[in-house]
Amino acid sequence: MRDIRGDLQDRANQVTEQISATQEQFDKVLEQLKLEHKAKLEELKSDLGAIRIVIKTEDRLGSVITPTKQSEPQAQQAQSQRPTSDSLMRRVSALR
Repeated sequence: MRDIRGDLQDRANQVTEQISATQEQFDKVLEQLKLEHKAKLEELKSDLGAIRIVIKTEDRLGSVITPTKQSEPQAQQAQSQRPTSDSLMRRVSALR
């Protein structure tokens, strides 16, 4: 019977090399995904900060525009005219 230990050892070495190469490729892809994730997260946080500033400005402008003594229908009308956060978000995304 022929001794195949050498062939098996060669095959094991080859598989080990393939595993190492695949692991290196995986690590590179993972690092790239982490960088992309970080960049996207920073972009979204920046957008969120800008939106919060716009909302605060809109709130201040809304309180300045709204008279302190109004009848109930006028107060409801003024409240409905103030932009909601949804419409504000649409305006901000339209600017992009």
